Amino acid sequence: MKRRMSIPLLVSIIGHALLILLFILKWNLDKPKRPGGGGGGSVVHAVVIDQLQFKQHAEFVKQQKEQKVEEEQARKQEVVEARQQKEQETIRLRKEQEQKKLQKEVARKKEIERQRIENEKKIALEKKKKEEQKKKEDEKARQEEEDRKRKEQQKLDEQKKLEEKKKLEEQKKLEEKKKLDEQKKLEEKKKLDEKKKADELKKKEAEKKKAEQVAKQKAEQKKQAEAAKKKNLQDAKKLEEDLFSDLDSDTPGTAGQQAGPGGGGDTAGYADIVAATVQRNMFTDPNMKGKTASLKVKIAPDGLIISIGSCEGDQAICSAAIAAMNRIGTLPNPQQYKVTEYNLAILLQL
Repeated sequence: MKRRMSIPLLVSIIGHALLILLFILKWNLDKPKRPGGGGGGSVVHAVVIDQLQFKQHAEFVKQQKEQKVEEEQARKQEVVEARQQKEQETIRLRKEQEQKKLQKEVARKKEIERQRIENEKKIALEKKKKEEQKKKEDEKARQEEEDRKRKEQQKLDEQKKLEEKKKLEEQKKLEEKKKLDEQKKLEEKKKLDEKKKADELKKKEAEKKKAEQVAKQKAEQKKQAEAAKKKNLQDAKKLEEDLFSDLDSDTPGTAGQQAGPGGGGDTAGYADIVAATVQRNMFTDPNMKGKTASLKVKIAPDGLIISIGSCEGDQAICSAAIAAMNRIGTLPNPQQYKVTEYNLAILLQL
């Protein structure tokens, strides 16, 4: 640009110098010579300007001015085009960054959905196995109960036969003793009646004990079944908690409480920086003043938000913080703060 402007300027200067030189030469040529005699006459000096050269010079000056205006407009146009090109490049780079963030978010959501489906399949398979195991155990318990009842019934039948046999023998003895005197018979009969009562009482007590034992066994089996059912529910709940704990943390420990793998650096200070970043991007209202919330988040080594976990505290702050994180997408690089703990617990306080 400077080179293009210097050439016309140089030409203009040279042209002006030539015109001035021509005027001087013409003036010297047209100047009348002083008369040789003494005479008292005066000499009149006159300068004649060539109108054609003057018009050409004026036209030349006008063209130089127009050329300068055109060059200035061209320079301004180049500046505008350069600015527009820079703005377009900035917009293009921003769109590329947004596209990359979107692709990362889509990939992250797909990975979360894949893990959720796999965990649901594992839970369903485990539940099916437990149901089959419980069914087998129930069938085994039922079979054992039937065997026990059958054995008890056999024992009762045998005992009844023995008692009947014993009664027959006693009856035979009684019939033989009938020949004895009447007093002895009465005494024997009384003894037999007392013994019979004692046997019946003993039998009733034995039956009562057996009934209590059966009831106790049924209660114990019911208790065991309830315990097994409770354990199954606890196992299912634990599997569900393990599923959601993958969103909160893939490694043991949380920032500020337990050390994760390779933990180091000022994790608490970095968590404060993250909290300030999130709060700057939150949409807040006066109702949030004075309230707090604790949000768990897992990030990549370059600060990319991998997953947002549970949030405890004021629900309005939790919702606003989660929305802010989804908008941000990437937090400050933890490696710049020498932080290698990527499972953070962020305290938000308004």
